[in-house]
Amino acid sequence: MLWMLAGAALAGWPEDGSDRPFLEHPGFLHSTDPAAPGALARSSEGALLPAGADERLPLEPIAHIDGWPMVDGIAALGAQAWHDAGYRGQGVKVAVFDLQWTGFADWPDLHLDATHDCFAHPSCEVQMDPGSPRFAFEQGDHGVGCAQIIAEVAPDAELHAVRVNGLTTFQAAADWAIENDIDLISMSMSFFNSSFYDGSGPFARVVDRLQAAGVVLVTSSGNYARQHWTGPWLDVDGDGTLDFDDPRGLPISFRSAGAKQIYVNWDEWFDCGRSDLWARVVDDDGRIWGRSDALQHRDETPCSPIERLTASVPEEGGYWLQIGSERVAESWLEVDVQVLSGTVVDGEPYTSMADPSPHPWAFVVGAVFSEGYLGNDIERFSSQGPVRGGAAKPDIAGPDGVTVAQEGLNGFFGTSAATPAVAGAVALVMSREPELTAFEATQKLKAWAFSDQQGRYDDPRWGAGKARLPLPDADVGCTGTPTPTWGWVLLPLLLWRRRR
Repeated sequence: MLWMLAGAALAGWPEDGSDRPFLEHPGFLHSTDPAAPGALARSSEGALLPAGADERLPLEPIAHIDGWPMVDGIAALGAQAWHDAGYRGQGVKVAVFDLQWTGFADWPDLHLDATHDCFAHPSCEVQMDPGSPRFAFEQGDHGVGCAQIIAEVAPDAELHAVRVNGLTTFQAAADWAIENDIDLISMSMSFFNSSFYDGSGPFARVVDRLQAAGVVLVTSSGNYARQHWTGPWLDVDGDGTLDFDDPRGLPISFRSAGAKQIYVNWDEWFDCGRSDLWARVVDDDGRIWGRSDALQHRDETPCSPIERLTASVPEEGGYWLQIGSERVAESWLEVDVQVLSGTVVDGEPYTSMADPSPHPWAFVVGAVFSEGYLGNDIERFSSQGPVRGGAAKPDIAGPDGVTVAQEGLNGFFGTSAATPAVAGAVALVMSREPELTAFEATQKLKAWAFSDQQGRYDDPRWGAGKARLPLPDADVGCTGTPTPTWGWVLLPLLLWRRRR
């Protein structure tokens, strides 16, 4: 039974999504050689190597969860009427890609058809051990919660749990999904520092393969709207540092003391080394609490236009991020900042999505609070578009702050919760109209979406609007008028064949 969480609050976490637990990078390396010796995991495109294996290799992009691993529900989509009419996701294969699967065997209401550990073997055919995460950042039930939401919305869908913790395992999981005729992938994770978040890079190649095979990746926009800043390089006074509105730097805030992660990324991924930047965090007295000064030079391998900064701040409160240069190209340079364990004061919510959300073929989901769902604006933390590559993202929004059958927890917030809710709704559409491809079903859901800017699909907050299901015997658009059958003929790329 689906029901709405009344007066939900996420105990212990700020409502704006800031300063949640950060998954520290364990220092893995990524090789493009699938046969590299000593690999911890492999895919058809590369291998995951331990730190120190080869200093010339780049760091492996690891997953960052886009929500909090507390689960208690689903809401607001209108799915119960579809269940009552017999549309329960039957005939649809759904896979949940996630890194946190601790204790899924202890969830009595979660019925998984199979589990797959893509870290254990590139075939992903080894079952997961629910009690033995390999790394500290894999501890938690985030993936279990995402799977539970799909099980509530589309209870008869064939549901697979897949361990994915970085680029290598994401590559392997995508190959497995294609080989096994998966219709929908639900992934509530983001990956940083492998592109300028413009739809290019190694994750883009994986999404391209999924699209060509007719597999739709339903993925979260991310929870980074209040942790983001972007702008051009400006140094009017010529002091070698980026000019912000305040001469002390970009104002940032932390809710607690300790190690804080900040990424500075700039637009030289196709010509790295033209510029060499550094970054540091200072307090009001100018004391430095963290600094990153990696070398960016064309003759160095790897060359990555990134500064990864860890600031060990002594107390909560306000600090300043300063970005400087050893060398800046004469041409215009765009800079992107993600303060992953804090907030940017008066930050920039737009273009705040990380990989693979900027890809044109990803079906990207933002978050709207479920209580009073149709009247609510986007959650303040929900990452927004547009993306630099020109794609209109996110595609749609779904409910967060939702409840499921599992008892004893307060709620599941973030785009992590909204994403599986929308994936489940797509599965219901496919079970009602099995002749549709997964892509066509997502387009129907977009046509039904509720928005305060009707007819506009490129709203940077939520794309088409808030996902909702009409009565199952109707086929109406967001205006309440029937959607003409011929309209679907005009949808792009209807040459896709649904793989079964």
